[in-house]
Amino acid sequence: MNDCEKKKTGLLHSTDELRQLLIDHPDLPLLVFAGEDCNSGDYSYMSCSRVSASIGEFLDCQQTVNDERCYTDRDDFQEDMEYHYSDFDGSDQEFEIFIENELLKYDPYWKPCIIVYVDN
Repeated sequence: MNDCEKKKTGLLHSTDELRQLLIDHPDLPLLVFAGEDCNSGDYSYMSCSRVSASIGEFLDCQQTVNDERCYTDRDDFQEDMEYHYSDFDGSDQEFEIFIENELLKYDPYWKPCIIVYVDN
């Protein structure tokens, strides 16, 4: 075994952060996001060198504001909704009220969860 082979891979991660989140919030579901660098396409599975976890919330419905996006931030969702309805025919005040009412429809679908992010 040469010296290069003795170096750590950097693929093993402490579980302290995730373990504590699971202990503190055993009722929350787990949501995992894999970054675009997670898999080069050469293998069916790849290890990830970057891992983080946090408490957040997820919009758990088949929304059509941007059906290519999973929302974990209400402000981002509102911004995209405003863009989605940018052809609204009315005053600025009417538009604000319309957006507020639309956002209220989604309130029951925002679910707290533990979010794990992995990437390379």
